[in-house]
Amino acid sequence: MQLNNSILIMIHCEQHTGYAIGKLEVIFMKSALAGGYDKRNIFFSFTKVREPSENIYELRYNDDVSALLVKDIIITHRIDTIVAFDLPYPSKIAKAAKQAGVGNLISYWGASMSGLNSGIKLTLKKIEWLFRGKSAPDFFIFESKAMQLTAIKGRGVPESKTTVIPLGVDIDEYKPVISKGYVHKQLNIPSDRKIIFYSGHMEERKGIRTIVKAARHLSETGRIAVVHFVLCGNKGNEADTYIEEIKDSPAINHVTFAGYREDIPLLMQNSDLGVIASTGWDSFTMSSIEMLASGIPLIASNLGGLAETTVHGQTGYLVPPGDYINLAESLYSLLANDSLLRQYSSNARARAQHYFQIQDQIIRISKFL
Repeated sequence: MQLNNSILIMIHCEQHTGYAIGKLEVIFMKSALAGGYDKRNIFFSFTKVREPSENIYELRYNDDVSALLVKDIIITHRIDTIVAFDLPYPSKIAKAAKQAGVGNLISYWGASMSGLNSGIKLTLKKIEWLFRGKSAPDFFIFESKAMQLTAIKGRGVPESKTTVIPLGVDIDEYKPVISKGYVHKQLNIPSDRKIIFYSGHMEERKGIRTIVKAARHLSETGRIAVVHFVLCGNKGNEADTYIEEIKDSPAINHVTFAGYREDIPLLMQNSDLGVIASTGWDSFTMSSIEMLASGIPLIASNLGGLAETTVHGQTGYLVPPGDYINLAESLYSLLANDSLLRQYSSNARARAQHYFQIQDQIIRISKFL
């Protein structure tokens, strides 16, 4: 038990950012508790605090004022460990924390640190690490091997200073259902259509354009009649640019932008197939393992951390980023084969149960605290 010491969990986002960040906050809290810290000795910081409390501070990673404040926080509360989400190096906050006596500074990464380097450039990055160690975290936790590689081969971080702990999902919240129909009722979709589901951000690199082009391709080849795409996560007018792609196609009646919703688990459970068609580097996304846990096979782009989520030919397919024709064919071939769809669904659930349970993630993180 860490009865006399405290831990600071640093999030480089505003408080109540939502969805994936909110889930990480819970995971960090539970990991700290599992690591022996008393709840009263667990502190958080955000770049913007919305609901002030005595255990919450407003800090930024490379801000002089924050660097001074974090020293006071560490000394006042006897903080011996800091877990900082996406903490880069060098950073003023890391240097200040070490000067104040923190002996365990962990940077938890949910994204890539860098592009990959080799030869002289990689050698220079390794030398940089040696000279800037005082302003670097003591250890790095990554959600995927692809992310870890960007630290080792991108920034020259010693492999011994890194580990991979995949995201975890609550398999009791995200689970298959026998009788489907929720999506159709909630979104007024004809009951004979099979649902292809996406949940996430709407920026260009997330591949939403590739998905709607795939819908258009299915329409042009006469195979969209019993297919419907449900895309969640859009805010304001974010969907407009993608709707332009299909506004003159029958596919427009087979694509629903469902917005930012609170019933994502129910929507996933009642879908038939998941899709994440990112075209830029992508992480090991929370939604990908939530889909697997929900028993919906996943078609994902073969890049970054995404390639480590679904198993090609077992729990779904991996497709070339941006290739909407390949994506459309992969989606339809699985939807058109009920027995294979059921097998992949079973495999998806089993993979989530075996590799991606949230309790396993919490226990593994706690061992580094």
